[in-house]
Amino acid sequence: MTLRRSKRIKIIGFSTILGFVLILLLLYLIYTKQTNAVLVKFSNMKQIAHNVYVEPDINESEQAEVSHFVKTSAEKIKSLFSQKESIPVVIYAKSNETLENYADSDIGQTYYYPWNSYIVIGPRGYNVNVIAHEFTHAELRKRLKNSSKVPVWFDEGLAAMVDGRFTDYEKTWSIQTNGGKEPVDFNLLDSHSAFQAKATSTMNYELACYEVSRWYGIVGTPGLLQLIDSLNEGEDFSALYKGIESNGAEKTE
Repeated sequence: MTLRRSKRIKIIGFSTILGFVLILLLLYLIYTKQTNAVLVKFSNMKQIAHNVYVEPDINESEQAEVSHFVKTSAEKIKSLFSQKESIPVVIYAKSNETLENYADSDIGQTYYYPWNSYIVIGPRGYNVNVIAHEFTHAELRKRLKNSSKVPVWFDEGLAAMVDGRFTDYEKTWSIQTNGGKEPVDFNLLDSHSAFQAKATSTMNYELACYEVSRWYGIVGTPGLLQLIDSLNEGEDFSALYKGIESNGAEKTE
């Protein structure tokens, strides 16, 4: 009886381990690129700075350029938030072969996890603008207890303001609002799909960039930090956003 029980326990234990391994394998097959990004330090990618990885055959000149892009982007975050708290992992995938292991876009892709963010930069995203944009998202998520507390348009508008690519935002806002006479319905921009690559995505980025730039121009870094702190205390975004702007406007009068 004891031998049968022991054998049964061994079979159950083996089956449990096998099932666990199969689940991990299935998850890897489904989330291959995300998993590769998280495990990049165990790959053949070369680490050229803390949390910065490139393909091993990239020359020293290009490595220095990657480091410069990352450093410059970090300085932009420090300027916006007064200091930088996040240290996201940056993976530069230059070749199509490497890019296929980490992202679906040749611009890049970012994976957000509770412990860190993983930013994959492709050939078309190889510049300060894109890296600074993704750094802004990572920093905001690092500081917020719950990133869903801010609407998507604010998150994207803040990142667009930092990255500097959307230079026609004032013109776009004027056209879309008939010179400010018709308000923008930002509820329509509170979804990630509104900022995915399509005919209206650039316009949506520029509208969000205009609104956040206008608001930040009034409240500055102190207002932004106040917004984040108050959201972490459980307050409502809409009321905070308007209240901080009102206080900021009063101080400038």
